[in-house]
Amino acid sequence: MLAVDVGAGTLDVLVAEQDQRPENWPKLVVPSRSAAVARQIGAATAERRAVVFRGPTMGGGADSRAMKAHVAAGLPFFATAPAALTFDDDLAAVGAAGVQVLDEAEAEREVQRDAVDVRSGDVDLGALAKALACLAVPTAVTAAAVAAQDHGFSPMASNRILRFRTWERAVAEHRPLSSLFWRAESIPTLLTRLRAAANCLAPLGVPILAGDTGPAALLGAIGADTSAILVNVGNGHTICVVALDGRLAGVLEHHTGCLDERRLAVLLRRFLAGEVTTDEVRADGGHGAVLRSPVPTDLPLLVTGPRRDLLVVPDLAVRFPAPYGDMMMTGPAGLLRACQVHGLWPGQLPHG
Repeated sequence: MLAVDVGAGTLDVLVAEQDQRPENWPKLVVPSRSAAVARQIGAATAERRAVVFRGPTMGGGADSRAMKAHVAAGLPFFATAPAALTFDDDLAAVGAAGVQVLDEAEAEREVQRDAVDVRSGDVDLGALAKALACLAVPTAVTAAAVAAQDHGFSPMASNRILRFRTWERAVAEHRPLSSLFWRAESIPTLLTRLRAAANCLAPLGVPILAGDTGPAALLGAIGADTSAILVNVGNGHTICVVALDGRLAGVLEHHTGCLDERRLAVLLRRFLAGEVTTDEVRADGGHGAVLRSPVPTDLPLLVTGPRRDLLVVPDLAVRFPAPYGDMMMTGPAGLLRACQVHGLWPGQLPHG
């Protein structure tokens, strides 16, 4: 089985093989597609060449910043509509930012005129398959899973608000963590990025499961039926998820760039005490906070993510889960657990 966790900074890949010990499974931690696309755009900017951006909708971040820098340099930036939605759900806003939205035929003509052809998509399946083949890793998988952070399609309002409403509903319904994953054909229509990410894996011709990076990290860290607090300090987002008996009981979501050690530690304590509101977090540039009930004081506090150093503070008793001995595999391990619940993986599960 192939599990791919799409982050802002890295793409974390796990190939699970039933006839091998989990510690021997192939693993890759490579630059995210957003980071790779940003580098391609940056190279075109340095060469003073136009850019054509085409392919499926993907996550923003580094690629969006590179686009803005390219336009600010006075250089043409063209994009097809699906790729342009990477930058904003409102194509008029994308145009106002200096991106010229073209159809596929027009985009191809610009490429023929020496524009740099930059392909979008959260997963470059061709490159991944080539890398695995070069390492003699079997690529004839029987199932695949992908996690990505999707704000939801919201052209007329803040997608931060739309995204957090999904969390609020899940907490209010006390949903099991495994219910926050979908077969590719059942992904909610509003989750355009997640649908596009799952579609990147469609050429494999196998069942595909998809979900958000937050639940994937939680499942990978604690399992399906455990109570715990998980803080996933990512390159772009920080998410604190509270699970009680495997069901969602609370979520705090902020942007990592708005936080430092002191602010995050204080915010976390206040959130777990029920003192933080969505309005407060949103006013500070984040997404929101919702807590179903008071958090038991004896729950383990698990911290993962590439920026987990922000919670290495003397007076917080934290644990750092490392599925298969590798903290960066927390998301893929969670995808594997979700796949077992959904009947797509019959093999071993993470431990450690």
